[in-house]
Amino acid sequence: MKSIFSWRGKTHRGFTLVETLVAVTIIGVASVGMLAFLRQGLKMYYADRARLMINRDIRSFTGKMDSDAVTANFFCLYLDYNTRSSGSPATDAFLVDGQVGDFLVLVYTDPALTSSGVSMITDLVGYYREITDTTLNTGPVHRFTCHLGTAVDAKTTAIFTILANTTNSAACAASDKIVTQLAQGLATTTTLSGVDEVAVTTTNPRLFYNRQNRSIMVRAQIAESLNEVKTSTSNVGNTYNFTVSPRG
Repeated sequence: MKSIFSWRGKTHRGFTLVETLVAVTIIGVASVGMLAFLRQGLKMYYADRARLMINRDIRSFTGKMDSDAVTANFFCLYLDYNTRSSGSPATDAFLVDGQVGDFLVLVYTDPALTSSGVSMITDLVGYYREITDTTLNTGPVHRFTCHLGTAVDAKTTAIFTILANTTNSAACAASDKIVTQLAQGLATTTTLSGVDEVAVTTTNPRLFYNRQNRSIMVRAQIAESLNEVKTSTSNVGNTYNFTVSPRG
């Protein structure tokens, strides 16, 4: 007797459209959540990196300036890099006690070189802020050094004249370096009333403040962009104040 075997093909059940849509939705939600998590992680990474860069900039800026100031004999403060003289005939447009500016010149004299008993100027070191964003009042801070080929009499030669000298101007330009990329000036002009300071409102705060013609206060916010391309948005900043005084 022959056995008759009946072979039936196995039935393969596929996914229904509803099941597919549910799976795609779950995967999409999970992907969105993962992207949001990664984005937040990258934002924290760039913020931490920016803070480290700010601390580096502050240490570099304050270290250089403190070293320069402690060996300087006196300083001149100007409104900005381009505003160094005023009037006709031109005179030094340096600022006085309580005023603020974006261009500081530290002056060095040599007691071995004198004119009528006055030490002559041999070197200059300048710090100035270049405002590149007028809306936020921000920009890089530059530093330059200038060794004078011929020492000059501080009493008879104005600082703006020394800086305007062709040879000196070329030396300043050649040594010009950016010490911090993004700084916002916070110093405001004040009037002195006894030992108290009464702030005067200003629409354009500066970087340096002249303290009784003896010290320079630096009031600023150093910032770093969270983006590779520096813009006026998405910045991390740190506000700081410090004072330097030439030895006199």
